[in-house]
Amino acid sequence: MNGNLPLVPVAIMAVVLIGGVGCSGRAGAGEEVTREIRFTIVDRPIGHLDSRLFGQFMERPSWARETGVEAALVPGTRRLQESVRKLLVDVKIRVLRFPGGTDVDFTDWRDMVDNVPGREGGRPPTIGHTGDRVTNGFGYDEFLQLCEELGAEALLVVNFRDGLLREKPLEKAAQHAAGLVAYCTAPVGAPRPEQMEDWAALRARNGRAQPHRVRYVQIGNETWQFWDDLAKMGLSEEEATDWYLQCLETYVEAIRAVAPSVETIADAHPLRLLPLYRERLGNRVQYVAHHLYLPWDWSRGVTRNGEPYPLAEMTAEEIWNAQVGVPDIDGAGNSIDDSDVYEAARRAGYQVAITEWNWNGYRGRGTAALDSSFARGIGAAGFLQAFMREGEAVGLGCQSMLVGTSWGITSIRVDAQRKQPAYFLPTGQVTMFYDHHHGPDLLEVQEANVPRYGQPFGMGDIRPKDGGVATVDTLATADQGKVYLHAINRSFTEDLKVTVALSGFAGVGEEAVQWRFEGRLEDRPRGGRSPEVARIEGTPVAINPAGNPLI
Repeated sequence: MNGNLPLVPVAIMAVVLIGGVGCSGRAGAGEEVTREIRFTIVDRPIGHLDSRLFGQFMERPSWARETGVEAALVPGTRRLQESVRKLLVDVKIRVLRFPGGTDVDFTDWRDMVDNVPGREGGRPPTIGHTGDRVTNGFGYDEFLQLCEELGAEALLVVNFRDGLLREKPLEKAAQHAAGLVAYCTAPVGAPRPEQMEDWAALRARNGRAQPHRVRYVQIGNETWQFWDDLAKMGLSEEEATDWYLQCLETYVEAIRAVAPSVETIADAHPLRLLPLYRERLGNRVQYVAHHLYLPWDWSRGVTRNGEPYPLAEMTAEEIWNAQVGVPDIDGAGNSIDDSDVYEAARRAGYQVAITEWNWNGYRGRGTAALDSSFARGIGAAGFLQAFMREGEAVGLGCQSMLVGTSWGITSIRVDAQRKQPAYFLPTGQVTMFYDHHHGPDLLEVQEANVPRYGQPFGMGDIRPKDGGVATVDTLATADQGKVYLHAINRSFTEDLKVTVALSGFAGVGEEAVQWRFEGRLEDRPRGGRSPEVARIEGTPVAINPAGNPLI
């Protein structure tokens, strides 16, 4: 910390370091550091950051041996395992999305509640989009009760496919989706649309007389995938566009009829629809949904400088460098999301809801570098800093997926047989880490002498970076009492020292806290180590007016 510059008017300066000291098994970044790496945090806000960016997605899938939260229940009950519940409390979730995901457009929500009129027996299983079955032990009542206990805002996703692809008459499909919202939010005895079942009374019969709080409803999931189906139905692009807008408007109006205050989310893709949303729906839609996963499956081919390259010949360092330089890299070597969705949303007057995202890549090659959950966690930090840089456009985010038993993107890994307690995976820890240590104001950061490493490899959707990747990727945020420097150390082996200076501030306390996210490269818990490969630790650091490095 350079004490010769004006200092920050805060009691504590929190320095948030991702992948720093103690990240074992990393090898050099390819560039010798000979000059002082320096970051100057300027007391000048350049953007705003909404804390709802750090939400979670509790998906309930049915395919690829993953059933999500269903695997987290105590067998034979609808109660979450205690170790799962404890970790959920630790996360301090702001927004929680449920239940899908791809399956939601193939789901009848009534299968996830009790005592539906005309149905005998308990909750039937849901048949997902691939034809696989998933139980419904954790349904809407359990989800909304959990949101209440956690203090999380609920985000429901409704089946849009039924209406859009004419599986049901449009008005009937829209009212059916609105019935879910009524079941969750309508007061008992409140007026309801003609021919709508008294869902509030059913909720009361199921044990909840008071309405649940639901703030957000998303209309369908990844609805861009249905445009080919509309073409197969014989609709021209113009006809399909008009039909899509008619369906969306019908759904929104049906939902607003039972829950006027709910905020609705429509798909952002294709982007040409956004100005049409504004013309037709105005402020009846509040957000447009954007999803981002990568790198997907790199087994389809690795390239080096545009030429095919054997994956088996990549070193652990080269694999690491590719995995952590995501999602895209700007001219300064820092993480960005170069999607056009942000500018399109701004022009249309909507905020972006990133309702699904994660570092999601192929696993199972058997090497520590390729299968490293910790590398994925450092990559997820790059996603978050990319989204934070778009903070003015982003209203909320939901990392996929919160609880699961087999997929590599789960925040909390559970054992359906309860042979071991639940534990965190690094991607979920990173989102929790940022959520717990950030401020709402994005500040200007001036950097000097930041080394870069070459990244010539294409792996799945990871692209080569001609200008190189910054070994230290930083941004700064602030609130009323703290300033935060968020720094991703992408070096494979080196614990890099940097100088953090402050400009334009009036005064500062005597101590900072260095919060670190650290871990091991190898997932396998050898020698009795914990299956949790990463940890979060904080260390007090004196602010040294002599100008010695803070980190």
